[in-house]
Amino acid sequence: MLGAEPWTTQLRDQIEQRLNIDAVDIYGLSEVMGPGVANECVETKDGPHIWEDHFLPETIDSTTGAPMADGELGELVFTSLTKEAFPVIRYRTHDLTRLLPGTARPGMRRMQKVTGRDDDMIILRGVNLFPTQIEELVLGIEALTPHFILELTKNGHLDAMTIRIERDPALDVGVCEAAAVVLKQRVKGRIGTTVDIHLEEPGSLPRSQGKYQRVYDLR
Repeated sequence: MLGAEPWTTQLRDQIEQRLNIDAVDIYGLSEVMGPGVANECVETKDGPHIWEDHFLPETIDSTTGAPMADGELGELVFTSLTKEAFPVIRYRTHDLTRLLPGTARPGMRRMQKVTGRDDDMIILRGVNLFPTQIEELVLGIEALTPHFILELTKNGHLDAMTIRIERDPALDVGVCEAAAVVLKQRVKGRIGTTVDIHLEEPGSLPRSQGKYQRVYDLR
């Protein structure tokens, strides 16, 4: 059971293949109870089921606070039903997801895998994107490593973004440079914005120590 950070389907596939395990998602919040607010079922691996006998979930519009219907993307909100020491009422998580019908546990609703937070969203020259979208593209290019950060800067009056990503130490530098060009093309083609790619030496970027910081806003 893996949690604490958003992870893509591509990353799950790599973990399962390399370790020969089943990897499922667990969701929790320190302010609510820690891990275990919701958990994915190994039978379906289609998003965590929320334990609605203990927590009342809602999704809302992050800007207006208006409730969203099940199936619509919104900010996840929780009200605790059984907590005594530290109850919460309509606690805003800032996590973006959809509430869906239960599958393996039909008595409980599911939440779609969290792909980002409303405060993680990057607006780059009118295009909305999340770090997980970049991760999906990176994991689809074998010559690149998953160790990257996103730097936001100003280029005149326009915002600019640089993906700083470590090259694969086992491959020739030229191969990694060619892969970086492919990544730039895929970001433009699939997300719709132009970014710069900067190859870094293996081990040079910071590693996770708790919450992993992907975005560095230098504007």
